[in-house]
Amino acid sequence: MSIVVFANPGSRANRRDPQRARRFASILGEMGHVLFPASADALASEARQVAQAQPSIIAVYGGDGTLHWTVTALLRAYRERPLPLLALLPGGTMNVVASSLGIMAQPEALLAQLAAGERAVRPPAVVVRRCMRVQDEYGFVFGTGLISNFLEEYYAAGDYGSRRAIWLLLRSILSEAFTGRYARRIFRRFHARVFVDGQILPWTALLGLGAATVGEVGLGFKLHHRADDHPGRFAVLAIHSSPLGLTWDLPAVRQGRGISPRRAWSALATRLVIEPDELETLYTVDGDLYRARGNLSVELGPALSFVRPRIG
Repeated sequence: MSIVVFANPGSRANRRDPQRARRFASILGEMGHVLFPASADALASEARQVAQAQPSIIAVYGGDGTLHWTVTALLRAYRERPLPLLALLPGGTMNVVASSLGIMAQPEALLAQLAAGERAVRPPAVVVRRCMRVQDEYGFVFGTGLISNFLEEYYAAGDYGSRRAIWLLLRSILSEAFTGRYARRIFRRFHARVFVDGQILPWTALLGLGAATVGEVGLGFKLHHRADDHPGRFAVLAIHSSPLGLTWDLPAVRQGRGISPRRAWSALATRLVIEPDELETLYTVDGDLYRARGNLSVELGPALSFVRPRIG
């Protein structure tokens, strides 16, 4: 077994195209197989079996949430051993990790490249990127405050997609400018003491706090513009401005220049600790929402090697 594909059977892409798994299996042939774990327990079990089988490449079909869950299960199963090459087959509502790394190949085409390369014993090109450990989970983008509040509202209606995200962004800005009623849900500040590599930040009421090893957060916005600056650090962003002040920075964030230092503090770090005043903290890892009681910690995770698709 050279290639294993993990896919989320509950994803919108797989529900819309149930024949994709059959196409994946046909492309792989004798080179591997496709796994569709139906629950977190099934994913953990499959990850342990894959760790014993030791494939050359593990492909993940889906979005950021599927990648986050799969990488977490694999790192737990492999323990101290490094993971094999990972291949991203973008197919989710959010694909910010793949987009940030320049991996936006069509899934079947990339899988065909991988199978052909394995048959010819031709190693693929790779890009290496560290992940982060957030509490006991692994991912690439962490956020709380504005970032998790926005996602909570985004998921509330059960209707996902870029149009809904753009509508919520515009609605939040208009509400803040005029009535403020809706904006209070999105832009509510969180109160905490924040330590970055042991140094406490001077703000205790932040609009938003994020950390990431990739630049994008969705809709092409490169919020974490320093994520590529150092291979052994993650980017930290503490937003302390007013909500309306951030509107001036939207073009700069879209272009990858980040939020103005007048409105947000940024740094590179290996450890982030949050001591919240609230009893419960809402936060996100790669688009999935979590609630935690007590302190939150974000640490630099292991380096992972991702296949870089061939062009042409």
